[in-house]
Amino acid sequence: MNKNISIITNWGCHANCWYCVWKTHPLKNICPPTDWRELNNFLCQYAVDGIDKVSISGGGDCLYKYEDHKEWWDKLFNICNKFEMRVDVHSRYKFYNSDFWKNINRVVVSSDNFYDDLQYFAWIIKYVKLRIVHVATDKSTLQQIKLYKEWCNKNNCQFTVKELVGFDDGGMYIKIKENFPDIFMLDSGDYNIYYMPDNSIRTKFLY
Repeated sequence: MNKNISIITNWGCHANCWYCVWKTHPLKNICPPTDWRELNNFLCQYAVDGIDKVSISGGGDCLYKYEDHKEWWDKLFNICNKFEMRVDVHSRYKFYNSDFWKNINRVVVSSDNFYDDLQYFAWIIKYVKLRIVHVATDKSTLQQIKLYKEWCNKNNCQFTVKELVGFDDGGMYIKIKENFPDIFMLDSGDYNIYYMPDNSIRTKFLY
């Protein structure tokens, strides 16, 4: 059984990443209300099987317009607490809400530029475990990868380089892998069971 489960939101996004795969996703404009009974059963099934963590991501960005969706988050936290399930959040939004992060096990922050996000990294690690993910593109540099790596080692954070999907990275993913053999590299693929915005459960994010 795949040991990773993920809930995909579809509320929009504050960013406009040129490599975003959601822009052409079949569910991009599909956002019915969450079926809480179905979602509860989804989480219960995996909790019974011993899975104690769920990741929340987008479909845009799961922290987009947080105040509009605070009730959704509160319901989710209640269910996860009931099943003793930790919550990870995947986002690139600089979200300075310490009360929210007290409910979260780990934040996975997407970052394109080390210096643009450094101040946020330094703030967020005071409240929650941090994993930084950098998508390797033709704009990436080995010097920037070195900065991420050294900062994460110093601050006891995780760092991952992710393979670009649907575009040419100019060979940078392979170059990073060759120059930094100790960095965790995430090849393109599906590693989760997904609870999608249309309340369906799927094994593939792109379909």
